[in-house]
Amino acid sequence: MVRTVTKKTACWLLAGHLLILAAVICAAQEQYPKPLVHTPTDHPAARVLLLSVDGLHAIDLENWIAAHPRSALAGLSARGVTYTNAHTPMADPAAGLMALTTGGTPISTGIVSSDGYDHALSPAGSSCKTRGAVLELDTSFRADGSFDATKAPLDPRNACAPLQPHDLLRVNTIFEIVREKIGPTAWAGDSAATTDLLRGPSGNGLNDACGFERSPPAAGDEARVAIVLRWIDGKACKGASDSPVPVLFGMSFASLAAAQAATGYTDAAGTPSEALANRLEFVDAAIGRLVQELKVRQLYDTTWICVASPYGQSPMDPRRRRLIPIARARAVVDSVQPGLAAHISSGDAAMIWLSDPAKTAAVVKALGDRAAAIGIQDIYSGARLALTLNSPRKDSRMPDIILQAELGILWGSLGDTTLAAYGGTLDEDTHVALLLSGAQLTGRCDPTYVPTTQLGPLLLRALGMEKFDLQALHLEHSPALPGIF
Repeated sequence: MVRTVTKKTACWLLAGHLLILAAVICAAQEQYPKPLVHTPTDHPAARVLLLSVDGLHAIDLENWIAAHPRSALAGLSARGVTYTNAHTPMADPAAGLMALTTGGTPISTGIVSSDGYDHALSPAGSSCKTRGAVLELDTSFRADGSFDATKAPLDPRNACAPLQPHDLLRVNTIFEIVREKIGPTAWAGDSAATTDLLRGPSGNGLNDACGFERSPPAAGDEARVAIVLRWIDGKACKGASDSPVPVLFGMSFASLAAAQAATGYTDAAGTPSEALANRLEFVDAAIGRLVQELKVRQLYDTTWICVASPYGQSPMDPRRRRLIPIARARAVVDSVQPGLAAHISSGDAAMIWLSDPAKTAAVVKALGDRAAAIGIQDIYSGARLALTLNSPRKDSRMPDIILQAELGILWGSLGDTTLAAYGGTLDEDTHVALLLSGAQLTGRCDPTYVPTTQLGPLLLRALGMEKFDLQALHLEHSPALPGIF
């Protein structure tokens, strides 16, 4: 039987649909407030403070705020946006920090690992008579943070010049752009090499930098907090002279990751050990001190604060942890041809560079045959590797093979007591904390999947610039983080 709809019924149905539509629109407006303006003369932030916390997982931040609602991190979250589904494209101190500050992955940055290799460069001390150089970025710096040219890789295409880390970077950083277009920049890093990367290819990205002198992680973090406090107070890095408060500045916390590696968690849910809980408490208290100093100097309401992590570490569940000597993987590679393994990185993933890339298929088969014994979960090479990285056939810095370990497997030296490591593609490696706090933000959580490459473009907009000032965005097209601009 066909039912007819009266004019009165149709009106009620239309009204009902309009009410539902209005409710949906209101919900959307509540979730995503009106976009902020970002022009050179009208933008929300006068400065940005970037706090990079090595090893901080998204679940670490979530658990901490839930258990400590009056903490400094909870306070930042209450006037910010917490991206609960943020992922670093490469879980590594150097590549992860470059993702945050260039808008690019190794495809555009050329920084694939802090322990890499380049077939086109020459090793230190070789006078460029051989090709193929290990790129262990920290080894070319002395304990005081000064550059040691005698230990740096050499560039045969440029009069055999020694290369600093920033010479290896192929695209600019937000620090270069801000210093050139707006005002001073500064960074207190735990590594001289990663700090140097922030200078960008020009080498001019930082007005002031220190804090990377080698020291125990906890002491180093405390020293770097003191440095940032001096910058907020209008002092130079060493505190000896007056200096304008930087427009873009920040620091890296290293002691949390060190505690993860030394004492770890107590279960798969991310319950921290006592030592790790103490480090979380320290980081939170340190952030509280920085916030308080910004308030004292009447800078808090005009400063955006970002808490982010360049990488996570696994396994969180200590019962899964099992060490397998990386020498076993090297032996399999060299069984195909002696000396075939030019360089192999370690951790919870392994990157392999071959002295003869033509042997890649044979090596992949040999590793596949021994996968269970070595703890290999997955092998990336050839076309599959080139889906997410540049092909090693076209880019001399890309690994020929990447091995992903099974969850809990760590590849390292025999007798290594490390409980957790970075480098892999598992969720515990890549699912990192990302919190952006500012006076104009609304205190919400955004579950949208976002790569950390979207932070750099967002920070430029907050300071009134355009994201396409970042060269990586002309190659990879990373949008800014959603829901703000």
